Amino acid sequence: MDWVDQKLMQKAKRGDHSAFAELVDKYRDKIYAYLYRMVGNREDALDLAQETFLRVFSNLRNFQVGQPFRPWLYRIATNLAIDHLRRRRPTIALDAPLVDGEPLRLELVEQGPGPAEQHEQAELAAYLAQKVAELPPNYRSVFLLRHGHDLSYQEIADILQVPVSTVKTRLFRAREALRLKLSEERRLWEAECQ
Repeated sequence: MDWVDQKLMQKAKRGDHSAFAELVDKYRDKIYAYLYRMVGNREDALDLAQETFLRVFSNLRNFQVGQPFRPWLYRIATNLAIDHLRRRRPTIALDAPLVDGEPLRLELVEQGPGPAEQHEQAELAAYLAQKVAELPPNYRSVFLLRHGHDLSYQEIADILQVPVSTVKTRLFRAREALRLKLSEERRLWEAECQ
C-alpha cells in the first residue's frame, strides 16, 4: 500500500486542495495513457481522464482511509472507459481498422539503437498496439493493467471488481487471442511470400 497516497487522501478528505492536486499530478499521465490504450482516441482519453479525477474529487467522502488509492482510481477510470466503449457501439472486431486511423504507440526504448532499428521498433510497437486495441474491452483492460502498468493480479481484481481467477482467465484469453491473431497473420504472410 502506498502510504504517501494514503496521507494525501486523508488531507484531501479534510479539504486540502493542494494534496488532491499532488495526487492528480502523480497519476494523470498514467491514467491518460491507460485510457488512451483503452479507447484508442486522444480526445476521448483526455476527456475520460478529466472525468476520472472529477469523480475521484466528488467522491472523496466515500473513500475509506486504509483502502489502497491506486486500485480505486483505476477502477473509476476503467468503468468510465467501458461505459464510453459501450456507448460507442459497434464493438470493434478483431480484424477491424483502428479508431480514427491512429495507431496506438507502445514505446520500446533501448540504449543506442540505430535509425533502422528505431524504425523497426516503432513499426513493431505500433503493430502490437494495434493488435492490443483490437481486443475486446474486458480483455484489453486486464492486458494493459498487467503489462502496461505492472499491476498485480489482486490490484487488477480490485480495480475491475472481479475475482483474481477471472483476472487470470481474461489475461490468458487476451494473450491467447493475440497469439492466435499474430500466428494467423504470420501464416498468411508466409503463404504470400511463397
